[in-house]
Amino acid sequence: MEVETGQEVVDLVKRGNIDAIQAVRQAGRDIGEVLTACVSLINPSVIAIGGSMAQAGEHLIAGVREVVYARSMPLSTEHLSIVQSSAGANAAVIGASMLAIHHALSPESIDMMTH
Repeated sequence: MEVETGQEVVDLVKRGNIDAIQAVRQAGRDIGEVLTACVSLINPSVIAIGGSMAQAGEHLIAGVREVVYARSMPLSTEHLSIVQSSAGANAAVIGASMLAIHHALSPESIDMMTH
């Protein structure tokens, strides 16, 4: 079956398409590979998975959890929660907005405006 957008993949997952579920689970594992390094370096207490693919629900997050919990140090994951972001498909826009706000209100930017 040919799909062209992430939303089409999400729709297939919601309808129970096995190929789509397996693809999303593998995408979660791939994301988990990257996050494993982040967990080791930053030791976060929460990882929130957002964006349009997060609409696929537990299938994506299960893949992430599978790799992160298996490959990270137990001390790093003891209190770690990997959850779906409440921002959903708006996660990228909210993140970009926060970066712009932090830049605009940084001490350096404020100093430049007052001089």
